[in-house]
Amino acid sequence: MRYRVVILVSCVYQQEFLGLSDVPSANSHTSDSVVPDAVALVDGLIGKALAASASDLHLEPAANGLSVRLRLDGVLSTIDLIPADFADNVIARLKVMGELLTYRTDIPQEGSFVFDATDGSRHDLRLAVFPTIHGERAVLRIFCEDGQPRSVDQLGLSESVVRSLKDASGQTSGLILVTGPAGAGKSTTLYTIARHILETTPGRSVVSLEDPVEQRIDGLTQIQVQPFGELNYARAMRSLLRQDVEVLFVGEIRDAESAHIVVEAALTGHLVLSTLHSGNPAETIARLIEMGIAPYQLTSTLRLIHSQRLLRKTCRDCNGKGCERCITTGYRNRTACAQAVEMNDTLRQQIIEHAPTSRLRTLIDKNNPNLHECAGSLVESGKTTLDEVRRVLGVASTKTTNK
Repeated sequence: MRYRVVILVSCVYQQEFLGLSDVPSANSHTSDSVVPDAVALVDGLIGKALAASASDLHLEPAANGLSVRLRLDGVLSTIDLIPADFADNVIARLKVMGELLTYRTDIPQEGSFVFDATDGSRHDLRLAVFPTIHGERAVLRIFCEDGQPRSVDQLGLSESVVRSLKDASGQTSGLILVTGPAGAGKSTTLYTIARHILETTPGRSVVSLEDPVEQRIDGLTQIQVQPFGELNYARAMRSLLRQDVEVLFVGEIRDAESAHIVVEAALTGHLVLSTLHSGNPAETIARLIEMGIAPYQLTSTLRLIHSQRLLRKTCRDCNGKGCERCITTGYRNRTACAQAVEMNDTLRQQIIEHAPTSRLRTLIDKNNPNLHECAGSLVESGKTTLDEVRRVLGVASTKTTNK
């Protein structure tokens, strides 16, 4: 039997953005007669994050309390401070919601839960807590389908990149990799490719392995794996290969074992979609080889490497000057820039010959506009700024921009 646990605290806390009334502020004199509800406070924090379309909610402990930060369009902004003597109750409430061990404050823990908003909508959230010298740090990842691209054409990518994605997804076997650092929109692009396959080739058996499931898609058989449980990526993938699957969506290649199984699936006639943390297509190839994938296996399976980043868009309401709509940042919403690399005979030969990463990068950039070139086009069109490009991509090397 599951119980709803309500935690009451003897400390006081109020901020206007939470919508809590009749509770003194953090700087006011406290009284034992005032007992605010941690449940209402946490619900208010999550509600505010949802209203702001934040992707993450951070609660970061310090000597003077919990710093509340929201990740908006990829950038963290501090919005409030929860008093230190109230911090443990807030973290405990989150751990109850995520079905974590509330009495263990000395180990990292991860969980997930569904949050029912006041407007009737439901949202999947992933919780991760980690011990620090000032208490536990908690981060909530918010999965929201509202405003997400529904088709490949809506990703905001160039025509050539969109064409490459569509061509690769029309194959019956092989490996499509979406790469980039954390927060680069890899999962969003992967889901969009899956939708495209379901819509353009109905009747195919499409199954996903995810940790966790971020979007629910009709027609896609979705399985949530447990990396440290019995149903992990390796075990689930080995079993699915005997389930008459045609397209396999793997949330992430995390280690050498999952890399080998993904490549094995692609070699045995499956179309496999997955993500990998890497900087650019050349580094993706190098990392897979470092994981023990033989060059001949890569050249036989790789169909497309799609490397992408997300850039904040210049606010249309103020043209980047800063206004209430963009919270005075000058930016509002994000767009993608990407480099899509399809395998060809020349690239295959270089991989077989164990060419160094620098040579692979030169060869790839010669035939495919790189991320800096894509971002430069967005700056020229006024969609973003040079400062934003430098923040995300760093300063471009003349070797990669001058051809």
